[in-house]
Amino acid sequence: MHRTGIAFMAAALVAVTAAGAMAAPVTANIPVTQGWNLVACPAVPLNPDPASVFAGYLEGLIRWDPLKSGGAGYVFYDEFDPALFGNILLGDGYWLRKNTPGSGTVSYSGADVSGDHWISLPKAGWTLVGYPNMTPTSKAYEALLVTNGIETKSMAAAVAAGWIADSAQGWNPSLRRYETVGLPDAFPDLENLQINKAYWFQTLVDNLALIIPGS
Repeated sequence: MHRTGIAFMAAALVAVTAAGAMAAPVTANIPVTQGWNLVACPAVPLNPDPASVFAGYLEGLIRWDPLKSGGAGYVFYDEFDPALFGNILLGDGYWLRKNTPGSGTVSYSGADVSGDHWISLPKAGWTLVGYPNMTPTSKAYEALLVTNGIETKSMAAAVAAGWIADSAQGWNPSLRRYETVGLPDAFPDLENLQINKAYWFQTLVDNLALIIPGS
């Protein structure tokens, strides 16, 4: 399951939320600073059009496609061909550039579907994953699970099995450098994934899924 599968799951979750809980839409706020930011949406956008979610930042909006024709690579938002970029999806990560000085906020209306989320890691190599929950606002790397569809392992066990790396790469926009988020034994810069942030996960085998628990 990649973008299409996640989009279907997100739509289904919105329908369940609306029909079951009748929850009012929430406003998701993503802080950004001048330069490049590696961001994620913490709620399913009610209008997933990039021009709606990331209004004002479209000139510097990029996603990563591990299944891109010709090999994994970036997809740049193009206002003249927005279909190529696709909709904004929960669980995806995005590069976003703020061209003006100072801090800012990306705000959009969404459905809070905080809970356990399965995110596809389809190919060995790098996948850009967005933290998908509003609550909790962070989750330890060691609390994540990895599955190949047959068995599910703790992150530590998946690392030991040679499925996935012991740390992911996040971006610190203030320092303008990558920082590691990983298992304690990997001596990372940080141990927790954070709301509104995206991370590069490196897998060593194909056809995995990352499970980010919601509690």
